[in-house]
Amino acid sequence: MLGEISSTVRQDTNLRQAISRLADVLSHPMLPPPRLTADVFETPDGTAYAMEVPVPGLTADELIVTASGDMLTVEVQPKASTNGQGRTYLVQEVPRERMARVFTFPTTVDVDNIQAHLEHGILRIHVPKAQGARSRVIRVQD
Repeated sequence: MLGEISSTVRQDTNLRQAISRLADVLSHPMLPPPRLTADVFETPDGTAYAMEVPVPGLTADELIVTASGDMLTVEVQPKASTNGQGRTYLVQEVPRERMARVFTFPTTVDVDNIQAHLEHGILRIHVPKAQGARSRVIRVQD
């Protein structure tokens, strides 16, 4: 009888541990992997696209922008930082890992005249439309 009680207590302890682990997992939901976010819009004159990509804490040397046809790729290659050494983070939400994102435009872009600059943690990219890609209204004559 003592063996049965001991076995029951052991099963109860295992069940409590399993429920505790499950509660811990559920209280810290899995988040999607970090990715680059951006605002992409057409300029008021309709000749180009403008992009604003938040890249907090990064320098221009850690950003790579490439373009071809109707696509533009923004790649982040953070260098190893010594700022966080010796810290015990409670929460560390700013991603410091390599990532990239490809943006596709509705028209071809003028890859020779794309300009990118970093300003207050925002990568601003001016992407002119290719000359042949611009739209215009054609007046129908009588």
